[in-house]
Amino acid sequence: MGDIGERIRHRVSLGKIMTAEEAALLFRDGMLVATSGNPLMGYPKATFLALSERIKKQGGIRIDLLCAGPLGSEVEDLLADAGGIRTRIGAIGGERLRAAINRGEVKFIEGKGAQLPLQVKRGWYGPVDMAVIEAIGLTREGHIIPSTAVYDSPEWIDAASQVIVEINLNRPMALEGLHDVYQKGGDPIPIVGNPLKRIGVPYFQVNPEKIKGVVLSDRGDKPSGEPKPDRMGVLLGQHLLDFFKKEIAAGRLSEPLPPIELGVGDLAGHVMRKIGASDFTHFRFHLPAITDPVLELVEAGKVDWVSGMALRLSPEAWGRFQANLDRYKQCMVLRPVTICNSPEIIQRLGVIGINGCLEMDLQGQVNSSHVLGAKILTGIAGSYDFSRNGLYSIFIGPSTAKGGKISAIVPMVSHVDHTEHDVDILVTEQGLADLRGLDPRERAREIIRQCAHPDYREMLSDYLARAEKEPGHIPVLPKESGSFHLRLTRSGSMKKSE
Repeated sequence: MGDIGERIRHRVSLGKIMTAEEAALLFRDGMLVATSGNPLMGYPKATFLALSERIKKQGGIRIDLLCAGPLGSEVEDLLADAGGIRTRIGAIGGERLRAAINRGEVKFIEGKGAQLPLQVKRGWYGPVDMAVIEAIGLTREGHIIPSTAVYDSPEWIDAASQVIVEINLNRPMALEGLHDVYQKGGDPIPIVGNPLKRIGVPYFQVNPEKIKGVVLSDRGDKPSGEPKPDRMGVLLGQHLLDFFKKEIAAGRLSEPLPPIELGVGDLAGHVMRKIGASDFTHFRFHLPAITDPVLELVEAGKVDWVSGMALRLSPEAWGRFQANLDRYKQCMVLRPVTICNSPEIIQRLGVIGINGCLEMDLQGQVNSSHVLGAKILTGIAGSYDFSRNGLYSIFIGPSTAKGGKISAIVPMVSHVDHTEHDVDILVTEQGLADLRGLDPRERAREIIRQCAHPDYREMLSDYLARAEKEPGHIPVLPKESGSFHLRLTRSGSMKKSE
């Protein structure tokens, strides 16, 4: 049995090894199926690939797919192409699934970070029929040893009637011990002082009788290209650095900086690299996904600790991570989303929350999920937790879209994810608007002055001047702003965007 015997230490579970095709036969039409991971790694692939092939050949199966975060195309897009998803609950990672949702072919219920697993446990979505979890092995007692993600797996395993464990043979057993699985209960979460101190166990607890199949997989991760240097990210990062230094000079921040949470994606990565290249050291990170820029800062000796819930690394970074696993395990820990994104922990640690968005308005509201208010892009995910509980709630993004044809600073966002009550700082490549302590009219002027693109400042200022003549606390012209985005035209007029 060799390596398999070392990975599957629970003797009874050795008898449950089956092919992905056999596991696919366990699914039935209408099942609520929960899984975990992120678009780059940590999610089970072989089982869902086999399920999509079964649906293509036989039809008759549509599942409700539950995962708090977005997943890779091997799950979302292949199942969507096969017509196998009835409802997606959580966030979206696959482009073709996104298109199917926007065409109305698949229902989508947007999950809110750490709140979604708790809502499932309260029965909001009905019983979970199946959980499919990527792992590196099983303990002697039959518990599941996590792979590169903890995320929402503990709650799904608890709630599910059946569990399929997909063991990724490409993941080294040396990952064992990186994880700290603690499930939120009624008592305060005992993370005090050193955030690396383990408060739970290094595995997912499960009744082994729940495990209906163990699938062995050697499918690799989806390749990702190396992001090119980006001037937008450099400018945004510099504005944030200037702000941090100003806050330190005013006595509102001290060095080292409080723990940082930064969203994912190329723009966020460029911003993090700019901040990381500064004179600041002793970085602490408390964030959902540990990405390449975070790993680079660890390698540069500029990081004290990292607390996250999943690795989200390019193949190149994953190779370096494996080669120096012992080093990373000394300064990193992976925990469930209900702990990482817990309001209690975010507030206790004083986390600086930095997240991206699609558009910002003159009230300070943010749209981070829907294009033109109607078409879903990905979902609100964990930004919900950090914007409402962070020491600073910061949103970053470009000042324009579609090559400058549309202003991303608008009179009123087309879809509200984060209200003005949840936003402290807005940042574009043009500048940084500090909205703390300002009334609505002052906020609007600051956003135009600091964040709007020069091509649109005059139009936005004209709108604000007319809105301020109307009675009311908030300067807004609902009939003009509700369905309009600003677009540069020869006449400089306000037009509905295409």
